Order: sequence, then structure tokens, then C-alpha cells
Amino acid sequence: MVYRLLIIILLTASYSCRNNTGTSKLPKEHKVKSIEFEEFGIVDISANAQSDIRSWKSFQSLMQVIVSMAPSKIKNTENLVNSNPDSLLIYNRLSPTNKKTIHENATVERDWRTHNDLKDTIFRLEKKKDQEFSFIQWNKFLVKNIPYTFSVFVKNLNYNTVTLGFSEKEEDLSKEIFVLDSSYVEHTNTKKIKLLDDNWKELQLTFVPKNEGIHGIKLSFEEDSKNGDNILFYRPTLQIPTKYFSKIGEYSDKIIKEQSSVESSYYTVFFWLIQIEEELKQLLAEDAFPEKIEAPAVKARFRLFEAQVKELADNVKNNPNFQKEDVQKSIRNMQNTFNDIILRINNFYDSDLESQMQYIKSQPDTIQKTDNKDTKSTNNLQDLENIM
Repeated sequence: MVYRLLIIILLTASYSCRNNTGTSKLPKEHKVKSIEFEEFGIVDISANAQSDIRSWKSFQSLMQVIVSMAPSKIKNTENLVNSNPDSLLIYNRLSPTNKKTIHENATVERDWRTHNDLKDTIFRLEKKKDQEFSFIQWNKFLVKNIPYTFSVFVKNLNYNTVTLGFSEKEEDLSKEIFVLDSSYVEHTNTKKIKLLDDNWKELQLTFVPKNEGIHGIKLSFEEDSKNGDNILFYRPTLQIPTKYFSKIGEYSDKIIKEQSSVESSYYTVFFWLIQIEEELKQLLAEDAFPEKIEAPAVKARFRLFEAQVKELADNVKNNPNFQKEDVQKSIRNMQNTFNDIILRINNFYDSDLESQMQYIKSQPDTIQKTDNKDTKSTNNLQDLENIM
């Protein structure tokens, strides 16, 4: 009897151990945190500045991200944002050399020759072997029923055609051949070729996904191309009409989970921040400030805003002790800095005494020092291109 009882105890213990081991291997259920934000208020932009601000493309891309993808409502943006809902703005910048970018039988190298006054980094795409396929591809999460435009600037070196395409699970869904002859232009509902200076062309292919999920965006050589054939290209981007930015924001959790290893519970906040950081990086790199605000005081505030965005994104991603109150406080600091940018812009466009006094009075409330006592940042935020 004692022997039988001992056997039962051992079997029970063995089963319990196996069950615990199996349980430990199960993925931990991820609890999504909810967070409430106060309305993000923006000060009035001067009427004298509105025209220049609305025609400043990199600033407009930044504003669309700030307004349309924000985790809370942002007030008083009517005079800051371009009112045309169908105008195309950059949604995603595609890095040719990112470790997630696929190079199939192709070499991508930076081209160091000077090309007029271009501020973009120019790359050379070259076919490596005489095989059928040769391309560069980016895999991105696309939302169904949104018209995405794949845009890239290309110049013929020793090969005269390229193909732009969208695919899903290796099946081509949209594919067009573009001729790079200097005088050739084309304009259809889905395909555009724009002539530029020095034989450069902007190629555009528009595609509307029927399904949400990961899609391939591809720049490729034709099948008859040979080893050593090459072209120059720069600024590959995905663009969408401004009216769809808010819809993209609704899918932030899926986009982040599909395209990165981010485990933050604040998916919407993190997605918003990295999109802002990407646009700020481009705005500062292009350095195309309107003439009246081509000033260190304005640029310094943009850099401060960028630093605050990076710090908050890093904490949201890496700092397990970062609480809801810390997130809210950091966003308030961002709001104050952005409002300081607008006030400084107003200061340059308005010379009347009343505007000057408004600017002076605003200073004590707009420069905030970030309290890092309880919110230490662990690691620098990874390269945005590795995430997006």
C-alpha cells in the first residue's frame, strides 16, 4: 500500500513539473495599458507666417504626423496645416541600406559624386550576376483601402529601365516598367514620370491594398539586364494623401507589432513619437527653412523638440519604471517646446509691439527642464529605420 502511494505521489509530482515547464514556455499575455491625455493645445500662428508655413513641405509632413496620429486631440491647427486633403505627404522614408532592406542579386552603395545642390544621399543600384531577378525590397505593413504612392528619384547610368512594384507573399499585385530616357514622360492614374534637372526623374506608382498586412515594395531591374548594369537613385518614400494619416494612426499597434521587436504597452504613443522623430530628422537635414526664420533661435528649438521626442520614445520603449504620469508630463513638455517654436516664428514675422510683448511674456512658461530623477533612460533609441 505504501509502495503504491509512493508511486502515485511520484507520478503526480512528475506531471506537475511537466505542466509547469509547459506553462513557462507559453508566451506571456501582453497587457495593453490605457492612458488618457489632456488636449494638446497649439498657440495661434501669425497670419503673416501662414503662407510660408503651409508651403514648407517638410514642416507640413511633421504637422500631419503630430495632428493626425496623436494619442489625444490637438486644438488650433487649422492655420498651420495645408487644407488640401488630397495632397500627397511622405508617410514612410525607405532606407536603402537598412539591415531589414532586402538586396536580391543587387549591390547598393553610396554614390559620392556631387550632383548639383542635392542634399539627399544618392545611391547606386547595380546588378551583381546575370540571373533573372535583381532588386531591392522593403517590407511594410499596409492598411487596406488606402492609396499608397511609392516614389523614388532615379537617373540612368548605363541601364535605361527600372520596375516599381507592390507584392504580397511573393505575389506581384502591381508592377510597372519605367523608361529613363531623358525626354520620356508618362502620367496615368497609377503611374507617373516627372522630368527634373540633370536628367533625373521622379517615378511614382500608386497602389491600393485589398488586404491589410505586410507587403513588399520593390525597385528592380528588368529580366534582360546584365551583370554590371546600374542606376542612381535617392529618396525612396511611401506617400499618402493627408486625409488618410489619421486612419494610419488607428493601426499603430499592428504596425509596431508586425515590424519591430518593440514590447511597449503604449503602442499608439510610441508609433506617434517615432513618426515625429523621423519627420524632425528630415526637416533638420533638408534645412529648407523659410527665409524669415532661417535663424539659430528657431533651429535650436526644433532640436530641443527632437531631443524631447527621442527621450520619451526611449523611455516608453526601454524603461519599465516609466509611469503614465511620466508620459503625460513629457508630452506637456513637448507641447510647451512646440508652442515656443510657433511663438518664435511669429516673432520673426511680426514686428509690432503687441506681438513682441506676447512673446516675452510667454518665455517663463515655455522653457521646461525635464526632470530625470525618476525616469532614467536606459539605452539610446534604435535607428528609426530598423523599426519602421
